[in-house]
Amino acid sequence: MIKINKKFIDWTITHNDNLLLAGMITFLAPLSYIKSYYHNNIDKRTSWHGKNACLTISFDCDYPQDVEYIPQVMKLFARYQLKTSFACVGHWIEKYPNEHLMLLDHGHEIVNHTYSHPDNEILNPGRKFREISREEKIEEISRCHDICRKLLGYEPTGCRIPHFKNLFTPDIYGILKDLNYIYSSSTWITNTRSYGAPFLASEGIYEYPLTTCPKHPFTVFDTWHSLNSPHPVYKLGHRTTDAYKKLFMFLIDLAIETHSYMNVYIDPYDIAKIEGFDEILSYIQERQNEIWVATYQEMHREMKDSFQKVDL
Repeated sequence: MIKINKKFIDWTITHNDNLLLAGMITFLAPLSYIKSYYHNNIDKRTSWHGKNACLTISFDCDYPQDVEYIPQVMKLFARYQLKTSFACVGHWIEKYPNEHLMLLDHGHEIVNHTYSHPDNEILNPGRKFREISREEKIEEISRCHDICRKLLGYEPTGCRIPHFKNLFTPDIYGILKDLNYIYSSSTWITNTRSYGAPFLASEGIYEYPLTTCPKHPFTVFDTWHSLNSPHPVYKLGHRTTDAYKKLFMFLIDLAIETHSYMNVYIDPYDIAKIEGFDEILSYIQERQNEIWVATYQEMHREMKDSFQKVDL
């Protein structure tokens, strides 16, 4: 492995909007970059609930087919006794309350993913979260919260904005503070200098950054990117389900090796496309003595005092 200097990694994080820089790293040394990024955690030797590493698996329920696939996801994860976090859209909670109640009945967490998921092709096309007014952002989050409270008897404590990094602006933290939220999971690791770890952002809000792709370090590692995106660059390296599974397992091993946190999200309906997805869950179960699988709420409850302040 080519060892990449920490100063260079920090510099790339502050210049990650440079497409030429991102392209050079992606084509020349993506795995070395990701490994070097996480190797900054080795000397910290963080204890994650008494284990070497921590993993959060989350789901984004953006479309009806995602919500309709929730029962199958529940059955699969119950088999391995794993709890996850689901980012849920208020409109779909209204339409499918029973499926969302099922999440809570199985001990999973619901994360506020706004009411209409701005820029959702079905619900709110063409309106990007970054570009709507502060008042509209507040309305999107508070309306979803009220629906969760009224229909599910549940009040989320965390939020994920639609489409993450490219639509992320730090003003979200002030909004979440005003709405009495405690955390966000709305950006990704190569946009921060926390080396993947959760951190205290501004306004007293904690951020749980999402893990990026080992083959494309400046793009989130999710099933859309790995399997469905039409972008020609993303088709290099992992357009098969086997490649996706291998990269997921690579991240698990890297987390354990470097005492790191991984935060991977999935679109529920994509599980139907991944033959042998349970191989990943079995792989996690085999390493349960080394890696703690936790929801955002569980992590916050047990570890928030150990998370450092990081400025974006």
